[in-house]
Amino acid sequence: MQCQRLKKLARDWYQKVKEDALAPARMMELIQKHVNQCPICQTDPDLPEEIEKIREFIRAPQPVVKSEE
Repeated sequence: MQCQRLKKLARDWYQKVKEDALAPARMMELIQKHVNQCPICQTDPDLPEEIEKIREFIRAPQPVVKSEE
C-alpha cells in the first residue's frame, strides 16, 4: 500500500470496527471510495490484493472465548 493517507484511514476505520462503531461492510465502502478518488491508490499495482487481504481479515470470525465455571 503506497498511499500513507489510506494506511492511516484504514487503521482508524479498523479501530472503529473493533469498537463496533463501524460495520465492516461500511469500512470497505469507505476504502473503495478513497481508492476511486486517490491518484496514488489508482496507480498502485498491489492495492487490489492488499484490499482483498483487508476484506478477508475483517471478515474473519472472532474466536469464541470459553469461560471456566
